[in-house]
Amino acid sequence: MSALQRLIVQRIKTRLAYRGDMVAGLLSGLLLAVVGPIFITTLFRHIPALGGWTAAEVLFVWGYADTVSGLFYVVFGGLYVLNRRYILGGELDRLLVRPVDPYVQLLTDNLAFEDLPSALLGCFVMALAMAWGLPMPEGWRWVLLPVWLLGGLATLGGFVTAIASLGFHLHHRGTAIGLVMQLTTFVRYPMDLFGSPLRWLLTVALPFGFAGFYGAVFFMPRPEWAVFGWLAPAVGLVGLGAGYIAWRVGLGRYASSGT
Repeated sequence: MSALQRLIVQRIKTRLAYRGDMVAGLLSGLLLAVVGPIFITTLFRHIPALGGWTAAEVLFVWGYADTVSGLFYVVFGGLYVLNRRYILGGELDRLLVRPVDPYVQLLTDNLAFEDLPSALLGCFVMALAMAWGLPMPEGWRWVLLPVWLLGGLATLGGFVTAIASLGFHLHHRGTAIGLVMQLTTFVRYPMDLFGSPLRWLLTVALPFGFAGFYGAVFFMPRPEWAVFGWLAPAVGLVGLGAGYIAWRVGLGRYASSGT
């Protein structure tokens, strides 16, 4: 834990060494994140409901998914450069000689604090949805919100880790992570707005829906979706466990670059 703490502190120092770059990243991330809520509020000024979902409900789902997505980019950004920089570039050798799990080092080595405003904006949007008329969840559910958000983070992080770990086997500079993450756009909306194939994909094949819509409905008076809401943290644990297993299997196939 002491070594891990030092790694995190060094990462913070590295980012703060280029304050202008970090501030620019914070502002650009915030501007991009603001576009979604503006679109939702503008849309519902012209229509009363969307597929039976009120403006406050859709806005809450968006805020919830945006919070999880923002936290994902803060914590798991290193997965984007795993293949190119660490496996093919040989930087994984450096992680293997330190007394901390290389997977943890990969994540701490690439903590992206500039994406934190996106997560904070998501929290603000959820509060805005409450002010817009969404019924306040029971107190005990409200207390569980951090647990559900972490469950969504684990879902995204775990399954994307499994996808990134294919780089150990394929040895290709390209990555499918960006393409896969495009699917998270859909989990910002009620799932029943989409066709059955897409719902199956986001519920079973790549259950990103539990990092967005399914997790959010746990805090809404929507009993028809209650089962999916309760499953969100469990799916997160399974996803993170599966991702770490895929990482360990891939790490066993890693061959040093010899540099």
